[in-house]
Amino acid sequence: MYCQEMLLLACLLLLLGGQPPLTSTTTTTTLVAAMTIANQDLERYFRPANATHSYTSIGEERLTMDFYNFAFLNWSYVDSQNIIREIEFSEEKARYGEGRVLNVTGRLIHISTADDISDDFACTPYIRGTLGMPLPEKGVSWIALVRRGRCTFEDKVKHVHQYNAAGVIIYNDKQVMQLEKMQIKNKNRNIAAVITYQAIGLELASTVDKGINVTISIIEGRRGVRSVSSLNRTSVLFVSISFIVLMIISLVWLIFYYIQRFRYMQAKDQQSRNLCSVTKKAIMKIPTKTGKMTDEKDMDSDCCAICIESYKPADIIRILPCKHEFHKNCIDPWLIEHRTCPMCKLDVLKFYGYVVGDQIYQTPSPQHNAPSAAATTAAAAAAAATATGRVS
Repeated sequence: MYCQEMLLLACLLLLLGGQPPLTSTTTTTTLVAAMTIANQDLERYFRPANATHSYTSIGEERLTMDFYNFAFLNWSYVDSQNIIREIEFSEEKARYGEGRVLNVTGRLIHISTADDISDDFACTPYIRGTLGMPLPEKGVSWIALVRRGRCTFEDKVKHVHQYNAAGVIIYNDKQVMQLEKMQIKNKNRNIAAVITYQAIGLELASTVDKGINVTISIIEGRRGVRSVSSLNRTSVLFVSISFIVLMIISLVWLIFYYIQRFRYMQAKDQQSRNLCSVTKKAIMKIPTKTGKMTDEKDMDSDCCAICIESYKPADIIRILPCKHEFHKNCIDPWLIEHRTCPMCKLDVLKFYGYVVGDQIYQTPSPQHNAPSAAATTAAAAAAAATATGRVS
């Protein structure tokens, strides 16, 4: 990428230095198109085979391209009955890693170490052959069989390449559905590095460990390019599960909230109906009289304080316990809504014993059914004093 950028910069400087100033839209468009074509040619030239690249254009999402190379694994050996056994597959069972794509054939060697013959990970430079035997001499074509894990692919390839291995077959340490591409830093080694499935690797290791000489070939198979999503399945699964859990929690909270709200509204509505019923019962206990025009009344008592209209002989007047008088049609709706005298704020329910503290009773206690004259007089006097204080 550094060489590409330097070449593009040199071309741009050359064009700008050797041409007059770019002032027209047509000239600018031509220059951009020429640079785009040059960039594509440079990408094609510098792009190594069997590699993964990402392309980004203006207004488009990032697209990851996977250049893949698969390989056939064919091997043969002579069994205990001197019969040549040849194993060939109709489809590719291995995939090349990053680096060179080579066709090689050689003797299969199951890698081990001097300290542990079962250690076939090739994570140390001090490796040995099958079951601790010496590795083949220089000039003999051989292919290493290595298990995946404990170190990087780069370390495994480097350790077997330093002993002149023509190729290396790395088999998975667990079952997988697809073969991934091995990331190898040094792509210039003259070695064919492929990865295969666990079952094939275990079968090859078991055959070689029995002392059977196995000749194996790594042959190039299908190659091509395909788009790869930048999101792996684990991330998508984690985000999906988190979203589902969040939605479930939100739904449960919403249901709980509306249940509580419904219960609160229902209780409030029930309380309002009970209060209205009790208020109507209390209003039935308030005495009424027929209005009369007399000269004895002062100006304040000649009219209703709610409708501000004078009393007429045919009007029905309700007399509250505080001795304030109003039209029956005016005071009854007021009492149902407010339950107090509009002038002195006397609580009618408390006066008739329907409310004790914060409790509302449908039927007042016996001592409140017929309030004594002293209590009525005292309450009226207190209400009158309060009203007088407000007026003054």
